[in-house]
Amino acid sequence: MADRNPTTSRFTFWNASVLALGIVLAAMLYVFGIAMSGDTTELTASVHGADVMDTRDVPN
Repeated sequence: MADRNPTTSRFTFWNASVLALGIVLAAMLYVFGIAMSGDTTELTASVHGADVMDTRDVPN
């Protein structure tokens, strides 16, 4: 293993980091899109113990 190039392992680390960041950002965008679409009942139902507070019909 002494002949292994340290630059290659550094690039592998950065590639894995960028891939993980992309997955996290995609998940956040998905959840944000569901929340903004108004489909919060199914989103909240998937979170154990969460309550839905519908404030659309509450007078100001």
